[in-house]
Amino acid sequence: EAREREKLVAIVGAEDAAAVERFLGGCALCTLVEAADGADRDWPEWARAAAVLQRWLEAAGRSADAERKLGYLHCTVEAQKAVPSALRPALPQAVARMLKDHGFAE
Repeated sequence: EAREREKLVAIVGAEDAAAVERFLGGCALCTLVEAADGADRDWPEWARAAAVLQRWLEAAGRSADAERKLGYLHCTVEAQKAVPSALRPALPQAVARMLKDHGFAE
């Protein structure tokens, strides 16, 4: 687990890594990596998107379990499929836009 954290910090930075750890709760980083692989995405991009979502929830004084938050990321990926590849924003920006436009339903 310490090795996973070191890798995460090296790739996304300490601040995003801390947000990702809060996002995952007690789940292992491999949960996020598996979700990204299942969506044919790069896991560091998913980690950055997870950090965006986690910070948004914290700023709003809200929380959700890791499964719901991963579901939100999957939903964002699915919504992006309608956008031509050349015009698609990176997943963290897409998550920020989804949160701005639609929020996070209970």
